[in-house]
Amino acid sequence: MTKDLFTLFHSQEDRRFIKVHGLGNDFVLVDGRTESFKPDRELIAGICDRHRGVGADQLLVVEQTSSTSADAFLRIYNVDGMEAQTCLNATRCAARLLLAESGAASVVVETLGGIIEASFKGHNQVSLKVPRPRWGWQEIPLSRANDGLQLPIESGPLKGPVAVNMGNPHLVCFVGDFDEVDIPLYAPALQRHVMVPEGANVGVAQLLSRERIKLAVWERPGILTQACGSGACAAALAARRLGLSESNYFSLQMPGGELAVEVLSDETTLLTGPVAVSFTGRLRVS
Repeated sequence: MTKDLFTLFHSQEDRRFIKVHGLGNDFVLVDGRTESFKPDRELIAGICDRHRGVGADQLLVVEQTSSTSADAFLRIYNVDGMEAQTCLNATRCAARLLLAESGAASVVVETLGGIIEASFKGHNQVSLKVPRPRWGWQEIPLSRANDGLQLPIESGPLKGPVAVNMGNPHLVCFVGDFDEVDIPLYAPALQRHVMVPEGANVGVAQLLSRERIKLAVWERPGILTQACGSGACAAALAARRLGLSESNYFSLQMPGGELAVEVLSDETTLLTGPVAVSFTGRLRVS
């Protein structure tokens, strides 16, 4: 049984948190730099529970970094308590708070999936310089050698996805009519397919024009989020690799709103979107 709000309230340890979101993709963030915060899987699930806890897509803990090229380390926990390598919306949200704290024009955040530079663009807009994607089958990773631009797997209308690693594994499926696809019905089979042994985030995308993509992402461990930064970058890159668009600029229309992606010459991407603080509070955890 997960630790519910009553348990959290009557426990002894008191930790501040900030509830923050990027287009509805929401996070509970705890500062673990001065005093470490090492939640177990049960506690993570309890905090993220939308009925008995604070409610979030992920729990974030900002920690000290050992890297000389980064300002902080961001630890990202999924709702099942497992760590994620990277979440770009989470990184944007954490970076916004670090930027406000330092007053600097940019900060560098280390994650398990790599080191990412973030900058403030005004009006609560944060931009990330996302490292080059990894397309090799062993880097994604896939279970065997295969052309990642059209994997021979399918689930209902989701066929031949593009596979890419954006710091975490992604499958991007372009469809003719986004609104006709029941994503929770068909995406889980691809997410758990043996071809992707670490699982994958499954993006369902429709190209609306050469610069506009409608997108939703079924994320590990199995939730449909309002927005996904790494999924937005993956969809823009997949559209270019498939020859669907030659544009360097994309607007990704997601359930929670719009993210902008600029693709640079080396396939480094600039991801830009809004960040908002919902509220602050205290966790009491045993």
